[in-house]
Amino acid sequence: MQVSVETLNDLERRVTVQVPAERVTKEIQDRLVSMSRKAKLAGFRPGKVPLKIMQRMYGDQARYETVSELMQTSLRDALIQENLNPLGGPKIEPKPLEEGQAFEYSATFEVMPEFELSGFENIKVERPVAEVTEQDVDRMIETLRQQRAIWNAVERPVRDGDRVRFDFEGKIDGQDFAGNKGENTQIVLGGKSLLPDFEARLIGLNPGAETEFDLTFPEDYQVREVASKTARFQVKLHEIEEAHPPEVDETFAAGFDVKEGGVAGLRQALRENMERELREGIQAAIKRQVMQGLLEVNAVPLPRALVEAEIEQLARQLGFQTSDSDESVREQVQQFKSRLFEAEARQRVALGLLISKLAANQGIQVDEERVRMRLDALASTYEEPAEVVRWYEQTPNALDSLRALVLEEQIVDWVLERAQLTEKASTFAEIMTPSKQAAAAPVESTE
Repeated sequence: MQVSVETLNDLERRVTVQVPAERVTKEIQDRLVSMSRKAKLAGFRPGKVPLKIMQRMYGDQARYETVSELMQTSLRDALIQENLNPLGGPKIEPKPLEEGQAFEYSATFEVMPEFELSGFENIKVERPVAEVTEQDVDRMIETLRQQRAIWNAVERPVRDGDRVRFDFEGKIDGQDFAGNKGENTQIVLGGKSLLPDFEARLIGLNPGAETEFDLTFPEDYQVREVASKTARFQVKLHEIEEAHPPEVDETFAAGFDVKEGGVAGLRQALRENMERELREGIQAAIKRQVMQGLLEVNAVPLPRALVEAEIEQLARQLGFQTSDSDESVREQVQQFKSRLFEAEARQRVALGLLISKLAANQGIQVDEERVRMRLDALASTYEEPAEVVRWYEQTPNALDSLRALVLEEQIVDWVLERAQLTEKASTFAEIMTPSKQAAAAPVESTE
């Protein structure tokens, strides 16, 4: 068997394989003999069909099956021989098989990129420095009050902070667009559920009022099809509700999973949760900067096969379905997924390659003791920590994900020892996202 390898670019290789004519002929003949043992033809006993008749009746089938098997086995042997590891399925291009001639085909595929790591000393990282203050706890309690507010209908003009229920319909040049209408839509004004210009048009309206206005979508609007375009909206306001949050007293404190201490106990539980979230927020901010720094100082060739696999993974996480039998529909879905996920997929692939390369170069292995500490810390946030630990230990994929996170933390520590690290004064509110602030609240009582 003759094998040649052609380098098409940094990532693509073309392997050409030539299987000797003698081997091809022998394997076709062997397959026909094997088929003759099972063939049932009138006038012949099983296993006694002459080879010439088998050739005439089953020759094409034997050649097809032989060629398919030869491509599988010979390509596997060729890849082992040349120490190549394809990413994704190779593109196979066979040449026509002539009787008595060698069989030749080529396989084109991507390989893992080769690159060198450098520039760690040029990575700049700002470590946020902050603490949880009494004012932060006060704001968290106010957030909890608003979450538990009772809403009462009022007969007055809309104010900021009210909850409103309304119908709306918008058109661009007289045409509908995605998300252009809604009935009995309910939002809290000031909660950033709608564009600020839309919310501003509702301020001052009375229940039952109808209004019509133009609204221009921002240039960076997430739905590209309507970005920078002007829509004409019609709105009918049905109801206005005013929030009545509860007082911060013993009854309020008792509504949360705080065993003792009343309001003071609630404040202490909040502070502990917020301090934990703040530590994690600071670590996340540092990690983001380190990873971004690695990307900026190291150019990594990205195999298309890995990027496409990552796009599919992200799409599956959001429940995308690709089982439609209509090829044009599948193509549209694929294009939409690429537009939606390609940027994130490319970044994740690049970081994965960088982390793997750095870990291999520096001999950084997952610290199992650190994995255990991370698991214990995670489990401690649940009501039944032992059950959480047991679930992770019995779920290999989940435990592998935790190990991957720990390895990333170890990579971050390694880079920080070489990067330009400075400190920057910050606050709890600046470091934490709204979702993180909400997560800092104690678990509500279900009693």
